[in-house]
Amino acid sequence: MNPNARVKKGLFNRSDTIEWDQVVQIDLPKVFNYFRYCGLDDDISEELASTTFEKAWRARNKYNPEKSAVTTWIITIAKHTLIDYYRTKKTVYPIDMLDEKQESGSQEHNLEEDIQQTEIFEKLKKLLFQLPDRERELVALKYGTGMTNRDIAEFTGLTESNIGTILHRVVSFLRMSLEVKNE
Repeated sequence: MNPNARVKKGLFNRSDTIEWDQVVQIDLPKVFNYFRYCGLDDDISEELASTTFEKAWRARNKYNPEKSAVTTWIITIAKHTLIDYYRTKKTVYPIDMLDEKQESGSQEHNLEEDIQQTEIFEKLKKLLFQLPDRERELVALKYGTGMTNRDIAEFTGLTESNIGTILHRVVSFLRMSLEVKNE
């Protein structure tokens, strides 16, 4: 059997060997976004993503492709890294959803739009922190890492249907709350 053969379809594939360059290229943005959707700023998210991949590299011999896909394994390590971080810091950092590295010299740059965008993100940030931990984690897994409901179900032990229902309700709540606050 080809050592790079895929056992499972999709981005969260299982394989016999880990191609670390490819894993870092594909999964680093997912892990970074996972931390961002969990309410951390860019610097801390970057630090924790780096720590996650360092832990994965050190534990690479323990990875079992029969148990999970590489991405699922990495996200599990990220989750434990986040728990360790909160345990040591005991603080909550806000999500900073604006890309401050945006090119300010852009011709389409509009200060009024930026201010409105910032206000919306601030409202969304507050709403995300009002969510229970489970719902916030599901949002982070779905929108931060790009996992499918099936992958989230395997990761959390919930059913796909339950994941879809929870996410639908959360997104509806967020939309409704943003519309009410904008009126």
